[in-house]
Parts: sequence; structure tokens; C-alpha cells
Amino acid sequence: MLLVGIDLGGTAIKAGAISSEGKIVARREIPSALERGASDLLDRMAQLARDLGAQSSVGMGVPGLVDIAGGRVLQSPNLAVIERVRLVAELAQRLALPASSVHLENDANAAAIGEHWLGCGRNERDLLFVTLGTGVGGGLILDGGLYAGPGGMAGEIGHVVVDPDGPRCGCGSRGCLEQLASASAASRRAQAAGLPRSAPGNLVRLAQEARAAVGPERELLVAIGRDLGRGLASAISILDLRCFVVGGGFGAALDVMLPGVREGIAERCYGERLASVRVAQAELGADAGWIGAARLGMLRSRA
Repeated sequence: MLLVGIDLGGTAIKAGAISSEGKIVARREIPSALERGASDLLDRMAQLARDLGAQSSVGMGVPGLVDIAGGRVLQSPNLAVIERVRLVAELAQRLALPASSVHLENDANAAAIGEHWLGCGRNERDLLFVTLGTGVGGGLILDGGLYAGPGGMAGEIGHVVVDPDGPRCGCGSRGCLEQLASASAASRRAQAAGLPRSAPGNLVRLAQEARAAVGPERELLVAIGRDLGRGLASAISILDLRCFVVGGGFGAALDVMLPGVREGIAERCYGERLASVRVAQAELGADAGWIGAARLGMLRSRA
């Protein structure tokens, strides 16, 4: 059985075909070109799915607040062009498939499914997938399955308040994890620390210098990791989670941040749990989203 998944982002659409046994058959990537409008976007997504051999099931991972029952995105700050568009119905029509064969999910949730199926979390029953990109997203796996909550908002670790006196967040709160540990937050913090060579947009260089020697770059990444750990500690306290998988572009710096992450967890958690907490780097990279989206068809047909 061939499964096709699409991961819609602000700059690119990543997609692929994979067997039900987890063998990747093909990958594709095209520009999102959002300025051309929703209809054009759907046309190109449909053509991408056809090129990948979609016949029975297509899954989509999209950023924002997703209305699964209605097959649409209610709110997506970075992809406003798709808000309220009946994505499932429109894509199904273009592919001549029943709407029941097209599946929609939040992109972080889709990536969590991907990492749980074939990536870093494949041997775990419970985990929180955390993506460190422009913002901080999350997807929650409980008892072997995705848990999105009644409103689809479960796992939004990026809006856990870590520092009530911290920077104002786009959600209206102050000191959310997103404002302290995202890629954009790291760039801002690097500039504030007098590290202009490392920001904005050059976080790879920041991580390289942090790995190379003790200095302000390493100190900054450990401090960012400490804030990340404080955020993760909230999930440990509420759900007794022991596994966190960190992905996203900035997640590649986890190895340097990890000492700070463990400090932050220890600072905010009680009980002897730290030794059993696993914080690991995601394995699937940019494939996680479309792989998880592709798997949606299998999971929902079993429900």
C-alpha cells in the first residue's frame, strides 16, 4: 500500500510517498508560492500528490489551528491564505478521491507521528515532539497514539510561560517558551549578547563556535537550553513524560544546549525523575512532517 504525505510550509511544500511498512519510495519539494493564492496552491499540491502516485490516501500537515472535522485550518499566522479554506474537500475533488481518503493534521502533530513511527521515538509509548523553528511547536503522543485534545491544542509547549517577566509573545502572554528558545529568539538573544556574527539567520555558525570552545556562544546556548528545560519540566510535572524528541532547524543545536536543558528540568521538577528523562534529537529531519502526514490514512482507518 502506497501512502502519500504533504507537509505545507511557508516557503516550501515537502512531500513524499512511503510504503505501509515504512520504506520511502520518493520525495519531492516545490516552492509554496503563497502569493499566488489558495486555489493555485491546491492545484500544485494535487499535482504533487499525483506525481507521487497517490491512489487511495493522502495526508496533509499544515501549521496552525486545525479543524479536523471541517477539513480546514481555522488560524495560521504564517499561512493566512489557507485560513477557512476547505482543504480536504478541495484536494479530494482535484484528486477524484472521496473526502474520507484525504487527511488533515497540524504540522507538529504530523511530525510527532512520523518520529514516533520511524524516527527517534519509535520504541516509546509516550513522548512530546518539540520543534524549534521560527516558533516552538509540539506534538504529543500518549499510549502509542496522537493526543490532540478536544480543541486540537494539546502539546502546544511553545506557549507554556517560562518567565512571566520575559518578552511579549504573539499570543499575548509574556515569557512563553517560544520567545526564549525558538530560532528567532536565539537570534535575538545572540545579538543582545553582542554576538552579531551569529545572528540573525546564522545559527549554524553559533552552534559551531559553541561546540569548538568554551565562550559566550556556548554560554548562550546553554542558557537557551536551560529555558527549554524549564518549559519541558511543565510537561513532566503534568503528564510524567520521560521522552522528548527535539526537531526543527534550531533543534540541530540540541547537543550544545543539552547540559542547560537538564539543568532547567532539574530546577523545575521534583522527585528523582531526571535520570529517567530522555531528551533526544529527532532523526527524520525535514521528512518527519510528510511521513507523519502519510501515516494518517493508516491510523484513521483503524479508528
